[in-house]
Amino acid sequence: MDKYDVILEVVKTSNISQAAKNLNYSQSAISQTIKSFENEMGFPIFKRTNSGVMLLPNASSVIKSLEIIHQENLRLQQLSDAMTQSEIGTVRIGSFISFAMTYLPKILKEFTTKYPKIKFEIFTGNQQEIYEKLSRNEIDVAFTSMYGMDEFSYEVFLQDEFVVVLPCDHPFVTEPTISINRIVDETYILSGERFDFEIGSFIHSLGLEPQYTFEIFDELVALKLIEAGFGISIFSKFFLDSIPNHVNVAIRPISEHYYRSLVIAKNSDVYSSAASDIFNRFATTWLENIGEKQ
Repeated sequence: MDKYDVILEVVKTSNISQAAKNLNYSQSAISQTIKSFENEMGFPIFKRTNSGVMLLPNASSVIKSLEIIHQENLRLQQLSDAMTQSEIGTVRIGSFISFAMTYLPKILKEFTTKYPKIKFEIFTGNQQEIYEKLSRNEIDVAFTSMYGMDEFSYEVFLQDEFVVVLPCDHPFVTEPTISINRIVDETYILSGERFDFEIGSFIHSLGLEPQYTFEIFDELVALKLIEAGFGISIFSKFFLDSIPNHVNVAIRPISEHYYRSLVIAKNSDVYSSAASDIFNRFATTWLENIGEKQ
């Protein structure tokens, strides 16, 4: 492990003990690396606190330089992999939880049978988190929504419809479809990504401002609140289909029909390893085949 990577890990965790655990080093080795680097620089970069360490303000430019060095070292390693060991390496994947629970295990099962020496790091998060990691070259391949991903290269693999989710005893249950305009007079349960992405885009484009009492950052908890009768919400069908044990709620199509496009994306502005290129092509073909069968 390069000493610069050690410093960056300490910056990331703000804790020497956690950095040591993450890197499989001893705490004393981490402390010695910090001391050696500070002596080399000629000034301290960290302030010790009761809860860990804090980066000193005058050291921010140093850390930016270390991040550049780290990325260039990674680029050199990827070039080496591409030229010598195309079927060996690590692929970093970012994914919606719903995709990670449904399609991703099937893709990985087939892929690892063919390429057993390629390893994976898998991150699950929301749209904003995946976007940021792809921008910072912290993941190689993303399974996410097309919304806000214009700066990246992507292939659409699924049109995912939005639906209304409501309590089973709600008056709307008797109706086969529900117009989006009718949710304005209902108590709305705001979950996950709030109104910042696709749902907010089409709701606000209609000039609607739903009134919400609850803001929940866990979609499953939001569904349980709907089940208990606290309000209604809008979810994607793909997410609802990914829940193993469905909660007891009613699901109705939106009369006007709104969709989001799910994509496999990569950052073409950074060098990609041979392993990630192999996986990207494999996953794209796999998803295309699934789409043709549906």
